[in-house]
Amino acid sequence: MEFKVEELEGTRRKLDIEIPGNVVAQRITRAYKEINKQVKMPGFRSGKIPQDILEKQVPLESMSELWQGLMQEYYDKALMETGMVPAGPPEIDHSAINEIKRDKPFSFSVVLDIKPEVKFKNYKGLKFKKTLFEVTDAEVEASIHKHLEPFGAFEIFREGHEVQLGDHLVMNFEGYLGNEPLENSDAEDYPMCVGEKKMIAGFEDQLIGHKVGEEFEVKVTLPVDWNKKLRRVSMPIPGATEQEADDLATFQVRIKEIKKKNLPELTDEFVQQQGEESVKSFRRNVKTGIQNMKEHAEEVRIKQDIFNYLVKEHDIETPESLIKQELKFMIEGMKFQIQQSGMKLEDSGFNPEQAEQEWRPRAEFNAKGYVILEGIAKAENLHVAQSDMEEEYKRLAEETKKSVEEVKQSLFSSQDYMTQTSNRILGQKALNLIFSHCEYEYLSEADMKKELEKKAQEAAQQK
Repeated sequence: MEFKVEELEGTRRKLDIEIPGNVVAQRITRAYKEINKQVKMPGFRSGKIPQDILEKQVPLESMSELWQGLMQEYYDKALMETGMVPAGPPEIDHSAINEIKRDKPFSFSVVLDIKPEVKFKNYKGLKFKKTLFEVTDAEVEASIHKHLEPFGAFEIFREGHEVQLGDHLVMNFEGYLGNEPLENSDAEDYPMCVGEKKMIAGFEDQLIGHKVGEEFEVKVTLPVDWNKKLRRVSMPIPGATEQEADDLATFQVRIKEIKKKNLPELTDEFVQQQGEESVKSFRRNVKTGIQNMKEHAEEVRIKQDIFNYLVKEHDIETPESLIKQELKFMIEGMKFQIQQSGMKLEDSGFNPEQAEQEWRPRAEFNAKGYVILEGIAKAENLHVAQSDMEEEYKRLAEETKKSVEEVKQSLFSSQDYMTQTSNRILGQKALNLIFSHCEYEYLSEADMKKELEKKAQEAAQQK
């Protein structure tokens, strides 16, 4: 095998590879022998068809699977000899297949991005501020209230009762923008709890003080992206932050029922039915759960700060193929969220082409961080074990509401997704290692809130 490496712009490289003529001839002969066993032709015994006749029926250039496999094989050999590590899937030029000749060398080219070398700054002993959490009695009581909610029983209020915060309602409503009905803005026998803030901002406040049977108007300003029908998706829609005129909507409302939910008494007998030993142990476990939830959220926040720090402190050129790959995963992730929300993609207002333009800076940022974390993982001799992958399969199965086997089949069908999954796990391991070596200054929740507000203001001023 002969090959030549050409340096293109940045991290891109071009490999010109030549497969020897004797190898080409051997593979052709072997391929036609296999075809001979399978093809039946009048006048010839099975497996005895002359090769020149077979070549007329099955031309060399039609055996694409053979040539693609051979090209991949020699591409891999070239990588081994050069020591280059590709950053993403290569761009293999398949046009040379049409020029293949028996007993002649077969030449083709590959363009790829290579992973840049990273000279790491110190990533152990980084200093961050961390919240010292305290769980209040009010937080425990609020959590217990949520635990009891599913076991509550409704009691209808007497006639004349005025809606208060915390009341449960059944109502009809219909929305208008000017004189035109709003799409998907009407409902009958709609259940809701006043104060849960599941309606458009300002809607629930205007229900307070009204009685059963009353018909009245509620006026609210619609969200700027109300007509894009995408409120349950966490990632912002491209263009959603643009300034748009406020839309003042009017809702005709009629309250049909007002009721309260009576919760069961918290007793040892009740909690024992839920698998707890006593009310005391139940309260203790609730408090521990809140503490763990707060600490997990704090860990996620600090790891994001670590990620941001690494990207800021390391000056590397991110391979274009990794940026494109990250954009692809971001867009596919958004499509999945839209589907999970029960919405059709065409009704969501999501524009993949616009997203690709507007999300590119974030994709560049993320891809750069992943390269750095992968480099740290390599330096620390971290690896992805099969047990790590199995745990990831389970997590993805829970997230997507699929079976573990379905998740595996989906990942195995795409090398890109398999690689991305493995790299994400490896990056997380590197992030965990850095997190475990950090030094912390502990702040109270109130002081940390002030600190984060200050950082947000500074970030807004820099934009």
